[in-house]
Amino acid sequence: MAINKNSNVYIITYTVVMVVIVGALLATLATWLKPKQDANVLNEQKVSIMKAFGEADANFDEVVTMGRVAGGKFTTIDKSNAQDVQAVFDLLGNRKELGEAKDNLPIFKFEKDGASKYVLPIVGKGLWGDIWGYVSLYVVDGKLKISGIVMDHAGETPGLGAEITTPGVQGAFADKVLYDAKGEFAVRMQKGGAQNEHQVDAITGGTKTCDGVNDMLRISITKYKSFLDTLTAAVAEDTTAAEDAATVEEQPAAEENNNVEPENKEE
Repeated sequence: MAINKNSNVYIITYTVVMVVIVGALLATLATWLKPKQDANVLNEQKVSIMKAFGEADANFDEVVTMGRVAGGKFTTIDKSNAQDVQAVFDLLGNRKELGEAKDNLPIFKFEKDGASKYVLPIVGKGLWGDIWGYVSLYVVDGKLKISGIVMDHAGETPGLGAEITTPGVQGAFADKVLYDAKGEFAVRMQKGGAQNEHQVDAITGGTKTCDGVNDMLRISITKYKSFLDTLTAAVAEDTTAAEDAATVEEQPAAEENNNVEPENKEE
């Protein structure tokens, strides 16, 4: 019996069979590729963190200390605990959950030549969608400053808002001071050009994206403020201790000079 390929039954049956076959192939392919995709995502996260540190050539697993900030305290994560490590990177990959997190926040520490830098993840909204990245902070001269930043976006306008991914824009954030004299967060992309040590030139034609970056930095970094305050406080204590030690060393010399009997010039 010949099959009528023009009948509705044949067309529907053929379509269903093809959908099932193609769907099964795609599901199998997705399952097979998932471990590789996850590995690529993880590697991209680590590379971005190292770029924020300014150490793009360094090996994340060898030089970075992973941690969480809870209640203003830094708690180190044991890298041998795969579950805890994966939980951190899963959170970094879930921008919605990361943006809503208030405590137990991920943080990364890198030490070199006796100085420490800390990388915090940042998430926000641009003109057309999500913007995100990593910002590296350090303390110098008793002030919290940005040492580096890496930003990315989901769909900002090429040539305008999308410029936040360029080295020129990101490099302008280097050494910007986080807080003003009143202790208020002050880093921002300023329309009309930077006017002080806190500001960065805004992108011409990218006002909405720049506003999103400003909100992203302020909201994301402020979550860590209680911990960041401990960094500046520790530097202040070290400075005071060094000054006190120097004073103590000077006192014996001064007392010794005071005890020297004057020469008797009369004979």
